[in-house]
Amino acid sequence: MMAICGFVHRKGRVLMCKRGSGMLFPGFWELPTEVLEEGETAEDALERGFFERLTDIPVSLRPAGAVDFSCGGGGRLLAYDVELCKNFIHIYGYDDFRWVKPKDMKRLRVLEPHVTLLTAMNHGL
Repeated sequence: MMAICGFVHRKGRVLMCKRGSGMLFPGFWELPTEVLEEGETAEDALERGFFERLTDIPVSLRPAGAVDFSCGGGGRLLAYDVELCKNFIHIYGYDDFRWVKPKDMKRLRVLEPHVTLLTAMNHGL
């Protein structure tokens, strides 16, 4: 499986989303994430995911890293730094979202691939 996630920063905080009960690993937190559909580019998947799940569109996407993972059948998670168009979001498909200071990340149950990315990006886990 190939998935893509976005680092969205605002006022020294990172956007984290809580997985819903109908998803694998319900109750865990992650960066906003979308699975790539067949024939879809990473950028298109991220734009689709942000529009469908957060009702916003990215105005800029910059590659930020990648990590391989084994949980949930395994795969690769690509990460992008994302700047959003609007200053507010609405969530669909997630149970909750928070703007989290790096020092407070350890209080959340974050999925392992996201822990690896957040640590590599110096967001303090």
